[in-house]
Amino acid sequence: MSSAEFAPIDDGGGGDSGLPYSLSGHTDCNAPLGLVVHGLQGSVRLPIVNDGLQLYERKMGPTAITRRAEATIPIEDSSGTVWTDYVSAFSPVGGGPDRVGGPTTSTGIPTGETGESGVQIADVIGQPLGENGEPVGDLSVLFRGYVGAVGSREGVNRARLQVYDPMKFLGQVEAGVSFADAGVREVLEYVSREYTAAQNVFSEVSVSTDAGTQSLRETTLRTSSIEELKRLNESRRMENTEITFSTNRDTLVDVLAWVQETANVRVWFVPSGERGITLTAVEDASQRYDLTPSSDRIPFVISNNSLYELSPINGVKVKGATGRRIQAGPIDYNLPFGDTYTEAVATYPPLVERFGGELLQTTTSKETDGDALANEASKKLKEAVDAETDGEMVTTLAPQLRPYDRVESTPACAGVTTDVPPLRYEVQEAVHSVVPSDNNLPRTEINVSMSIRPDEIETRTTVKDARGGGDPSASDSTDEYEWGYGPGAP
Repeated sequence: MSSAEFAPIDDGGGGDSGLPYSLSGHTDCNAPLGLVVHGLQGSVRLPIVNDGLQLYERKMGPTAITRRAEATIPIEDSSGTVWTDYVSAFSPVGGGPDRVGGPTTSTGIPTGETGESGVQIADVIGQPLGENGEPVGDLSVLFRGYVGAVGSREGVNRARLQVYDPMKFLGQVEAGVSFADAGVREVLEYVSREYTAAQNVFSEVSVSTDAGTQSLRETTLRTSSIEELKRLNESRRMENTEITFSTNRDTLVDVLAWVQETANVRVWFVPSGERGITLTAVEDASQRYDLTPSSDRIPFVISNNSLYELSPINGVKVKGATGRRIQAGPIDYNLPFGDTYTEAVATYPPLVERFGGELLQTTTSKETDGDALANEASKKLKEAVDAETDGEMVTTLAPQLRPYDRVESTPACAGVTTDVPPLRYEVQEAVHSVVPSDNNLPRTEINVSMSIRPDEIETRTTVKDARGGGDPSASDSTDEYEWGYGPGAP
């Protein structure tokens, strides 16, 4: 360890800074994105060089949002400080190949013989950039994980390290439990207890459902929809309203997948306190941001390729089956024969306006009822738009942007924005970065897809003649039949 002494960073530790701890370390610049490692020497902010620091957030994995960070640091600076000495992963205990700075169990969970894990907790800290390019607001902990991999130190005076999401341990912890009428909090508390007992990197693991609505706290996972739960895992034993997880096949990943699907919540780990993490469940914490040219609020768009395709799908036409539905008393009959069929069209007006007309994707259905066909067309349109429209935007550093958030932006083509109504997109992935080798420009890159709500889709239905495709004839072949119900009915 270098003998260099560090004074606390005045703008980055405790007090009014917004961070839950004081720290020392690199003080040469006021970068809006930084990496702090926690160890026996306290909390130390590392210098970032060359390829910089990137924080990745995306929709994937057993939790709703998975995070990962990568950073390049100098091995030694001009003053003789050896920065890699502050990262335990560069000197793994026992010299093992796991590269996590400590011994692990056979399943890969870090552990320590003396009860002290050599695995190091690290934080990505940051704040957004304002209109003048300067950081605004207080520094905050954006992501907390563990140092799990390092790069080669040979040949150049730099080292590369990665920080992983705490959720990576979930798949290594067996789950053996039964739930009956369990609440969301109860299930998460079980996950928290098992998780804490299985690893000693994160010793403070709390649970929170406060970020959701009040009704979330009262949500119970009454497995009344047995068929739905069977669909999640056909092999699990179902007994009335009880679901059972077995250690021979299930892990905490399976428990979280079940609670997220059944209670319609999103679950992920967030930093809490100085070294802790919180397993948080929310119903919908997505935010909306205006990224149009007329907006005067941060973040600001640097470049925009959030175009939808030159041949966009802005509508779906569903042709129903021939026949019609008639009512005979309390029962509806679907007649499989006839000379007419119902056609349903669903369109998304902003895309129709953008394209200058309707561009319909046509499909068929076995349905004959107009309402059912309209619902089917609406669903297929949303799926088609989600699949065929995407793009990328680059904004000033905006760590508040994350997956599931919705942004309004004016569509662009080859980077050129035209005077058209804005469209709404949903963030699929966000990368927050500061790269010294790239003009030291802090930025956020987001990958987006179209976001449309079902109530924004317009539908219409018409009856067509099965023989010519036009309006139906005045008479229908089914008119010759008389329908009734009950005794004596024909």
